[in-house]
Amino acid sequence: MSRRGSLLTALTPLLARARTSSRPTWDGGRSWRERERSEQATLRQARGRQAVLFLLLAGVLAALLGRTAYWQLGQRDALAARADAQHLRAFAIPAGRGAIYDANGRPLAVSVTQDSVIADPDVIRSVKAMDTVVAALATLTGLPQARVRAQLDVPGAYVRLRGADGKTLLLQQARSDGIRAALAGGDLPGVALIPVVTRVYPAGDLAAQTLGFVSLNGGAGQYGVEQREQRLLAGTPGQLYTAVDAAGNPLATAPQRSTPAVPGADLTLTLDATVQYWAEQGLARTVAQTGAGGGTVIVLDPRSGAIRALANVPSFDPNAYARSPLATLQNPAVSAVYDPGSVMKAVTIASGIDAGAVEPGTLFDDTGTLVAGGTPIHNWDLSAHGMVNMTQVLQFSLNTGAGWVATQIGRERFDRYLAAFGFGAKTGVDLPDESPGIINVPQAADEAALQLAENGFGEGIGVTPLQVAAAYGALANGGVLMRPYVVASVAADGGAGAVTRTQPVAVRQAVSQPAARSITQMLVSSAYVETGMYLLPGYSIAAKTGTSTPDPADPTVTYASVAGYAPAYDPRFVLLVKLDHPRTTIYGATAAAPLWRALAAQLLTYYQVPPDRTGQGNVQTAGQSGQDPNKLLP
Repeated sequence: MSRRGSLLTALTPLLARARTSSRPTWDGGRSWRERERSEQATLRQARGRQAVLFLLLAGVLAALLGRTAYWQLGQRDALAARADAQHLRAFAIPAGRGAIYDANGRPLAVSVTQDSVIADPDVIRSVKAMDTVVAALATLTGLPQARVRAQLDVPGAYVRLRGADGKTLLLQQARSDGIRAALAGGDLPGVALIPVVTRVYPAGDLAAQTLGFVSLNGGAGQYGVEQREQRLLAGTPGQLYTAVDAAGNPLATAPQRSTPAVPGADLTLTLDATVQYWAEQGLARTVAQTGAGGGTVIVLDPRSGAIRALANVPSFDPNAYARSPLATLQNPAVSAVYDPGSVMKAVTIASGIDAGAVEPGTLFDDTGTLVAGGTPIHNWDLSAHGMVNMTQVLQFSLNTGAGWVATQIGRERFDRYLAAFGFGAKTGVDLPDESPGIINVPQAADEAALQLAENGFGEGIGVTPLQVAAAYGALANGGVLMRPYVVASVAADGGAGAVTRTQPVAVRQAVSQPAARSITQMLVSSAYVETGMYLLPGYSIAAKTGTSTPDPADPTVTYASVAGYAPAYDPRFVLLVKLDHPRTTIYGATAAAPLWRALAAQLLTYYQVPPDRTGQGNVQTAGQSGQDPNKLLP
């Protein structure tokens, strides 16, 4: 074999392998496509991550933009207020509490605005004006220089000048004008005037428990109308902003910004200051004369429920309420509960007539004792009066007769009549702390029977003076019970705004008009033969006295009262006089009736009511009637 042949022989396997390895195969093609698909998938994943990252960045940017807009636009005012708080201090500008007037426009409660003086000792010292400021303030305020200097010569925060009594110094108008002029002239650096509103009661203690007062601590109304109508009277305070230093101390400079206050509403009451004065003065004299522990007088218009006078003894001066015992701040006319006694007999007999249980001429054999639930009930005079009609039950104020009428009506019906007249529930008068009274609900049959009879003559039941006056108002108003009220009208914005007037509200028909007319005629007859009730010549008077001794174990706990209306057939007023625990005489006819008669005479003259019994004189006195004056009403 030649050398060439040998070389070819050697290269032949290598060439064969080379050709074999370079030729595409099916397996080799599939691997290439897989790599291509893998590369495309990787590219898609990368693009997805880029999209997510873009969205995240866009969201963050949107959040930043939204937050920036929130602070710069939505919270601009709040941020401005914060900034102001760094260098401004806000002082409240009192709104000017609304005034309270009587029915004739006489002021009963007014708000007086006076200036107080604030000063910043650091500012005064910084301009080396302590001596001149002290001297000027002493002259302008009337305070001794030593007192002014002692208050100003202190480090740090501002001071409010105080008078000799240690209270904030309130300036009269002339002194305010002098300081204001000095401030305008730049003579009082570091000094400013801040207004202060105080509540003043020009009539002193007149109608104090009806009015209430304004607390010196916080300025909110307490008791009476001041509390009940706090929202209306208070108004909306304004704001006065004063610059402060880096430490937050006021610089006492001129105001930089202010928000005006909105004055409170003015109220006009139904009270007549003249009638209120007569009631209070007469009550105070009567309490002193009888040795009573206190008392109440109420005058109201039976046709509307408007209260013309609401007097209590003891009372207090709302200008200096802190000096009075806490108990005198309450209004016993609406909150004190007592046994009314015989004044309730008119309600009982009117209910009996309305229910058809009795008539004015119905006869009752008075043996001097009525047994109810196994317990004997006696008349106040411990006497028997024989055969009497219902008018005579009133005239002689027979416990037995009134208790018998209540039993004729029955427990359930009598309770409904009590509720119809407003007993056992609040009258709804626009005064705070009113009591609903007390009507017991005994479970035992004997106790229930005894209570029914006792309730018939005003024992064993708790009522308020206003409930009694309102009930007699229903008898005077054809049987219609009116809701009593004391706020006649409200004038918004310190009297300059819209006026809202209170409209009378008829609560319900307590008894029918014929029943009310019948009891009125019976009360007129009763009053004219009763000791102490017959000295109003020319006028028909429908009235009933009452004496209650609710605790037999304590004879000193008594209540004497008279409730009635005049003129009887066209009433201009209902009048209640109630005395708590009188000592010199305990009976309504001798303790309370003289005041009732005197006030009724004044009211008839004041209201210019013509006599309705012309030519009849005064009928006859108790002695002339053939009755023993000592045997008449208690």
